[in-house]
Amino acid sequence: MKIDIDDVIGVRKNRSQLFNEQYFANKFWDIILVLYSQEVNDRPINAQGISSKLDIDQGKVLRYLKVLSADNLVCAYDQMAEDQFNIADDNLSLTRAGFENTATVIQQMRRVFGQSENQHS
Repeated sequence: MKIDIDDVIGVRKNRSQLFNEQYFANKFWDIILVLYSQEVNDRPINAQGISSKLDIDQGKVLRYLKVLSADNLVCAYDQMAEDQFNIADDNLSLTRAGFENTATVIQQMRRVFGQSENQHS
């Protein structure tokens, strides 16, 4: 079963139509998914692009990105190890650790969805 990251993001973005938005306390994972997808598809994205893609206020996106950067999960797109970059204007990427950890979670999701699909067949 192939899972399209953009489809996962779309489901997460629209989940407030089904549940109270307060059930989903933060957007960290959504931002990580966007960065992962953009990197896998070699499409650079900046904070404004993330804000547009997720329909989140850019100020909020910047606050989340600052935390992710402080946790060494976000870096400049073209310099995976670069310490100094402008989080508001530069194209962004996940650090190597951020990318690998995200890939691990996505693989686990695929296994879970795959097992669920096999049980219902």
